[in-house]
Formats: sequence, C-alpha cells, structure tokens
Amino acid sequence: MRTRFVKEKNSLERNFPYSLFHNQIRRRKIEKLVPAYFSFFSKETKSILQFYTPTSSFDATPTFDYPIFLRELDYSEVYLAIRRWCDIRNITNKSTGFEVFKQRGRQILFILQELSKLFMLKCNKLDYLSLDINAIRCDTYGRLAECMMTLANFPGASHCLVPLKKFVSRGIYDKDIIFKSLIQYCRNIDEMIIEDSDATEGDSLVDLITSQRKLCKFTIGNWWGCLLKILKSLGDQRNSLTYIEIYGCHFRSDFVNDIIFDGVICCKNLETLKIEECYNLTSNIMKPLATTIFPKLHTLYFSNYLLMEDIEDFNDQGMIPNIDQDRDHTHLELIAIIQNANLTLRNVRLNMDLLDYPDIIATCATNCPNITHYKARIQNHSEMYQLLQLLKSCTRLEKLEITAEKWECSDLGLPWEIDLFFPELGKSLPKTLKCLDIDGWSCTPLGLSNFLKNCNVDIKRMSLMCYISSAGYLEVIEKYAKLKGRMINRHEEKKKWGLNLTLIVDFD
Repeated sequence: MRTRFVKEKNSLERNFPYSLFHNQIRRRKIEKLVPAYFSFFSKETKSILQFYTPTSSFDATPTFDYPIFLRELDYSEVYLAIRRWCDIRNITNKSTGFEVFKQRGRQILFILQELSKLFMLKCNKLDYLSLDINAIRCDTYGRLAECMMTLANFPGASHCLVPLKKFVSRGIYDKDIIFKSLIQYCRNIDEMIIEDSDATEGDSLVDLITSQRKLCKFTIGNWWGCLLKILKSLGDQRNSLTYIEIYGCHFRSDFVNDIIFDGVICCKNLETLKIEECYNLTSNIMKPLATTIFPKLHTLYFSNYLLMEDIEDFNDQGMIPNIDQDRDHTHLELIAIIQNANLTLRNVRLNMDLLDYPDIIATCATNCPNITHYKARIQNHSEMYQLLQLLKSCTRLEKLEITAEKWECSDLGLPWEIDLFFPELGKSLPKTLKCLDIDGWSCTPLGLSNFLKNCNVDIKRMSLMCYISSAGYLEVIEKYAKLKGRMINRHEEKKKWGLNLTLIVDFD
C-alpha cells in the first residue's frame, strides 16, 4: 500500500502487527492509535492535554516503545486520526457554536504538534514521509500547513530524517520551507513525488534534487512554475534515475522550449517515462526526447491537452496560452520515441484523441511486439483496424484497456456500431490475455455473445459498458462460463452517466 503510518521492525513482526496504523485504517478504527502515544508525552504536555480533553490514556503502560519503531509517516493520516479521535471524545458534548468549533481546532493542532515532536525525537529511522494536505479540508483554526512546515525544526529531526527514502509533497503551501529544511539532512531519497507549485519558484526543489546521492524515481504534477530548471536538474541524477513522471504541468512559453528536456535525455537508464495532461507541450519541446534512445525504456504513458476553457485561467495568471497547439501535436515525436524503444517497450498508455496521432497504434504493432499492457482510445474504424493489427503482432499481451469518449459518426457510441467489430476482436485476442477493460464502448448482449464465441482466451477479468441494463449481458457471460467450464468468482456494477453502466466480472 502507498500509505502506512507505523511500520515495525522485522524482529517484532511475529509478536506485533505488521503495520499497526495500517491495520487500524483497514478496520476504520484509526483513531484508536492516537492515545497509544500519550503515555510518551512530557508531564507538561500531559497536563495541557488533560485540560483540553480529560483522558485516562496517560495511565496506561505501553507494551512497546512505539515511536521508536516508526518507519512510515503520512501527515494527513496523522491529522485525520487525531480529528476522528477528538470528534469521538467530544461527541457527548452537546454544546454547539463558534467557541466549540475553535476548541476542537485547538485540540487537533496541539495533539498534532506534540505527536510531531515525539516522532522526530524518538524515531531513529524514518523511511517514508508524506506531507500531503490535498485531501484534507482544514477548519479555520487548523493551521495544518503551518504545523507541518515546522516538522523538520523539532529536536531530533536531523537524526530522524537522514535515512529518508521516499518523500511526498502535495497541496498548496510554502514548499520552500520544507525543501530547504530537508536539504540540511536528506541525501538518501530515492523517490520524490512533488505536486502543486503555488508560489514556489523551484530553486529549493532543484537544490533538493541535486543534493541526493541516488534518486531513482521523480514525479512532478500540477506544477505551474518554471519547469526548465527543475527538469534540467534531473541530469545530475542521470546514472540513477529510472522513473520520470510529469503530469498536469504547464510548459510556459517564456523560455527556450527546445532545451526543457535536456536533463531528462541524459538519463539513459530510464525505464519509465510518463508525460500526461500537460499544457502547451509542443513538438518543438518534444524533439530532444524523439532524438534520444533510452535503451531500457519499458513503460511509456503519454497524453497532451490544452483545454480551451482554461485559457481564461492562463490569462488571469499572466500566461500566454498556445492557441495553435491544436496544429502542433507531437505526433512525429511520439512515433520516434516508440520506434526507438522498439523491443524493450512493454507497457503503453495513449490517453488522447488519436485522430491527431494517426497510425500511432500501427506504429506500436510494427515496432513493439513485446508489449504486455496496452491502453488507448479507440474511436473510429481506422483505429479499430490498427488495434486488430496490434493484437496479432503483440503475442505476449496480458492486459488490454480500451477507452472512448465517442464513436465516430455518433455522439452516443451506439451499441450496434460496436457489435460489428466485436466478433473480430474476440478472434484476434492473444492467448496470453488475462484482463480486458472496455470503457466508452457499449455493445448489445448479442454483440457480446458473438465476441465470446470467437474468444479462445482464458480471461481472468473483464469489464465492459452495458446499454441501459446489465442483466442481459450477465446472462450471456454466465452461459459462456458454463460452456467453458469456468467459474465466475464475482461480478459488480458501477454506474455511469447517461444510459450506460459498467459490468465487472472476475473469473476463476
């Protein structure tokens, strides 16, 4: 799992839960973990906390010195656990109003601050730190970001943060303070995930990147500041970087475009490259990537958007939108990247309108026969025929994901149009395929039946859009399973907009 609150040493695993907070989260009783740390507070802290929230938790004798075993700290989980605990403690208080609201905020902030001090002081090896406040709607007096930014200044932080391996920063707050604090201690970060630039210009992030000994994975998302110096700094990690992800970022037009990726093209050990939903990503910007061979590249995700409704937002921020982007798609550059990767490419996701990228699927089919996971929008006859070509070429394919916003010549993607291709699709699926997900197409039950008749593949999981009701589709699948001697482990429906819903079926 991505987030864990506490992770114990291996020597205690047989006598102690593998991940105490994580287990509590799964049981939705995360708040029970909060008072487990109270007995480690100082007398002064206990006295103040008793004033806020009288509790007998201070009298308990802990079985273990819990803070010492802290390995993974997600600040949002800490905050939510404290807030939940305070809510339960105050549930008998029938008073309402502004003063009660302020009192609750003070309780949460005080406990959060004291736990932060305790963790920094007692923990001797923190591997994972997440400072993510995106999912939290703080109350007026929470000041969560301010408390979070003081974390690295507490006594013991220099010792606690030195071993840090993975660092996550999300949300709108002054990241410069955090980055500058971590630069003092952290040299061993191997994975960094950064979202939301706010007022951060990027110099402190550049320093944090370049100060690492062996950065392996770097993700930057929703960054509206200057990307140039940040991406250039990745060149300092050229020998170790294997994973680069860029999404929701704005490639501004106020610097030289053809050198933005100069740091990235130095990373010849790159295995994963993801560039998705970025603004103003032009062919000129992409050219350095197109002329570079990454001999180990096995995963490529790509999409490129400039939403016209966002132009007003660009203007509000003093930015100049690239109105001509619709005539400057990175078609040839993306083809070159795929051709250069050829036999090493295994995982491809193309999440854009392929009308602007003609023959891109055929390029994958011709050059990349070892693909095992493929996802693309298929919205017209030409793209369907290219997909059939890919299915015949990629004989190791294990997972196929098809998406569509609409089918050509139809605003609704009417099911009888899809029915025409379903039998041929079923005939072309490679025997290695285990998972088939279709989102955006909706066939009829008859079309599904014809597809399954031609399907000679033991699919483990399939999902498809159903037109109006899933009953007829499920009946077809049950008949198929009985005929093939297979068991349906489970099935579920997920509602979609309009007349459609998604049916998900897992086989034995």
